[in-house]
Amino acid sequence: MRVNRLAIIGLGSIGRRHLRLVSEIRPDIEIIVVRSGHGFSCREEKEATKIVYSINEAIQEGIQAEIISSPTTLHLKQSLELAKNGVHLLIEKPLSHTLDKVDELIKVIIENRVVAMVGYVLRYDPGAIKFKDWLSNKLKGRILHARIECGSYLPDWRPDQDYRKTVSASHELGGGVLLELSHELDYLHWFFGRPTDVQAKMKNSETLDINVEDQADLILTSSEGYPITLQLDFNRRNPKRICSVLTTEGELTWDAIEKKVICRMINNEPVIYKYSNERNYIYRKQIELFLDCIEKDIDPKVSIYDGAEVMRLIDAARYSDEKGCKITL
Repeated sequence: MRVNRLAIIGLGSIGRRHLRLVSEIRPDIEIIVVRSGHGFSCREEKEATKIVYSINEAIQEGIQAEIISSPTTLHLKQSLELAKNGVHLLIEKPLSHTLDKVDELIKVIIENRVVAMVGYVLRYDPGAIKFKDWLSNKLKGRILHARIECGSYLPDWRPDQDYRKTVSASHELGGGVLLELSHELDYLHWFFGRPTDVQAKMKNSETLDINVEDQADLILTSSEGYPITLQLDFNRRNPKRICSVLTTEGELTWDAIEKKVICRMINNEPVIYKYSNERNYIYRKQIELFLDCIEKDIDPKVSIYDGAEVMRLIDAARYSDEKGCKITL
């Protein structure tokens, strides 16, 4: 099936990015923008064929696919309505703010033979791909532990906006560091497999005037028994995004900010992979794959099941924080 009509719902920063990229990648596709009617118009709207104000209107326009980039708390309701009408889905991360109705969505997707992808774009990052390859094929020895750190200063994310009014800072819209930085939870699964348990501590440091957690620390156990530590925050003035693995014979590190992967083996010179890509590269790759999945009947890189796994881990981490104990997954 050739995609010739696609809708985008939500024109925040990520929705506008999707709109620009779809129009560049496939200028033959008619783009329908679904707006709530409450936001301001933006220059990217000129790329749209038509603007409508409900999902039902978009469906009536004959859309075959939709990119959902609305606030997180709306994802499941919107996805269900679209999937029931056979519309293929690219759902921005995270899949939702809760596990409620995720299984129902999966059932509807299967019944209606819908392609469904979740927007964990770091899986398209050359450094992440190299790290996963070297983890399997270059790094030697028994893994002792893995560590993931990701932090940046929330007010710097969208300098042209009051950060306190953004989705990231709002409990009602599905914000908070655990949901907003859930890329790390997705590639944790991708690199190391499904963990067996988690213990979490989350905190609002009260430094940012927001009503969600701005720090999260998780300790997980891999299926092979080694610990994985994960630290996320909205407070770091110097951004950091690092994943490292220590083994009995060496260490492997991916630095997503510095754009390099380093493998250090005992008694050997380090092997360094450096890469560069423009800011839209991973988003472009994602959209290209989404269209290929629909048109060529190939499997998504990040499936609805992957998105559900992240949500299960988030729910378990929240429960662990609430009860103050380790939770079996």
